[in-house]
Amino acid sequence: MQHKKLQGEIESKNIRINQKGGGGKPKLEIKEQVCLCLFSLRKMPTFEVLGLHFGISKMEAKDTFNY
Repeated sequence: MQHKKLQGEIESKNIRINQKGGGGKPKLEIKEQVCLCLFSLRKMPTFEVLGLHFGISKMEAKDTFNY
C-alpha cells in the first residue's frame, strides 16, 4: 500500500511526454522483486547470477535491486 502511495506521489510530479502506462512492463511481480532484494542482500551475488536465478537480464536485476 505504501508502494502505491509513493508511486502516486512520484507520478504526480512527473511531466509526461508519453501516455501513462506506456513503456516496458515489469518482468517480476512485487513479491518476486522483494525476494530478489532479500536474496541479494543475504548472499551478495553478482547481478548476472541474480538474473540467472530469477530468469531476467543482468541489467533488469540491477535496476530492480536499485529501485
